[in-house]
Amino acid sequence: MRNLILFWMLVSFSPAFSQNLYDLANSKEFASYLYRSQQYSLASIELERLLFIQPDNDTLRETLVRSYMLNKDYVVSIKRLDSFFPNPREIKKPFDDLFAYSLLADKKTERARTFLSSNETLELEKRQYYQAFSYLLEQDYKQADKLLSEIPNTNTTLAPLRDLSKEGVSMRHKSGGLAMAMSAIVPGSGKFYTGDWKDGIISLISIGVTGYQAIHGFQVKGTKSAYGWIYGTIATGFYLGNIYGSFTSAKRFNKRQSDRVAQKVDAAFSIQP
Repeated sequence: MRNLILFWMLVSFSPAFSQNLYDLANSKEFASYLYRSQQYSLASIELERLLFIQPDNDTLRETLVRSYMLNKDYVVSIKRLDSFFPNPREIKKPFDDLFAYSLLADKKTERARTFLSSNETLELEKRQYYQAFSYLLEQDYKQADKLLSEIPNTNTTLAPLRDLSKEGVSMRHKSGGLAMAMSAIVPGSGKFYTGDWKDGIISLISIGVTGYQAIHGFQVKGTKSAYGWIYGTIATGFYLGNIYGSFTSAKRFNKRQSDRVAQKVDAAFSIQP
């Protein structure tokens, strides 16, 4: 922002330049300056104004779309590309690449695959790259792996995607039903199964202690033992919570596994065309 203020100060004290500030050439230079200085939001405003003057200028169109993309305004970049090319089959280079990336970045994976299947301007390797990524972004690792296995290894750009798909396929999820059954038989064991050792030990001890107190109370005074009923109720609550907690522990484990691979996919996809 400070650079922008300095720029305007220079403009204000330069009569010759200020008179021609809104000339097309100077406006383009200003938009280029904003873009190069990574002020993408301001650059897009200036570029929109320039496109109003020169609506068919492909250089301005490309820079505008890239400004929106670099600002992560993928909804707007898609909207502008749709306005430039109402018929997706007519999208030309380099807009085909920008369109495919924007669709995937905005998680419009099905639309991206539809576009890629009918597109004839993108290189085959690039189409394969985006198609594989569409499944990875959906966390459909089996389909991504199947697609990639059908493509010769000569396409080296797909090597990182092959690794990600295989890592996704090899993920081992924990069964919530099995975790519940284990904890029903041995309190806390379902949480041990999901790697939640701390909670498992707490469940085992809390149920063991309260259960023992309940049994002791009933042994001393029988079914009339208030002590036994109180601790029995507490133990039952702990026991049922332990079963349900084992189910949620399995869900958390699976989510951590999925998130770990998904984060790697997002990181790999962060490099824009």
